[in-house]
Amino acid sequence: MSKKLLYLLVALSCFAGSFYFYAWKNPTYSLDRGACAFCNTVILNHQKFYEDELVLALYTHKPILPGHCLVIPKRHVERFEMLTDEEMLQIGRVIKKVDQAVAQVFQTSSYFLLQKNDLEIQSVPHLHFHYIPRKAGDNSMLKIFLNMLTANIQKPLSKTEMEEIVEKMKSALTAQEMPRNLFHHLKMTSPCFVFQNSP
Repeated sequence: MSKKLLYLLVALSCFAGSFYFYAWKNPTYSLDRGACAFCNTVILNHQKFYEDELVLALYTHKPILPGHCLVIPKRHVERFEMLTDEEMLQIGRVIKKVDQAVAQVFQTSSYFLLQKNDLEIQSVPHLHFHYIPRKAGDNSMLKIFLNMLTANIQKPLSKTEMEEIVEKMKSALTAQEMPRNLFHHLKMTSPCFVFQNSP
C-alpha cells in the first residue's frame, strides 16, 4: 500500500471518528440515554424476529450491512459480566440461529460479532451483540469501518422495509425449526419395533 493512500485512510478515519463522537455527544443525533430502547415494547415489537425466555434477536433500524442484527438479553443488563451463565449460553445458541437465518435470507457466508462493553460508547445502555454478516468475496473492512462510523447519521429503515425483513427472518427461523420438530414428533408418536434374531 502506498504511503499516500495510507495517509489518506488515517486522515479519513480521524475525520470520521471525530464526526462520530460529535454526533454521539450532540443531543440532536443521539438517543435519549435515560430510556432504554431495548426495554421499550414498541421498539421491540417493531424490530424483533426471535424471542425466548432469556434472549431476543432484533433487526437493527440502521444496518451497517444487509443482515445486521442485534442479539440481546431480555433482562436489562448493561455489561457482559452481569450476564448469568444461562444467559451467556443462550445468547450463543441464538447467535447460531441468527447466522443460519441471515445466511438464508441475505445469502451471506460469514460474519463478525461486535460487543462494546463501555457505557460511554454504547448508543443504547443495554448489552447487545452486533451480528454483522458478510457475503463471499466481500473483504472490504474499510467499507464496514466507514459504515460503522456513519451509522448514527444514516437514515433508518422505513416501517415497511423493517416489517418485510422481520417477516423473512421469522420465516427462516421457522424453517430451521420444522425438521427438528418433525423428527421430535415422529420419535414421540411412532411405534418402536425391536427385531430379534430367532435361535
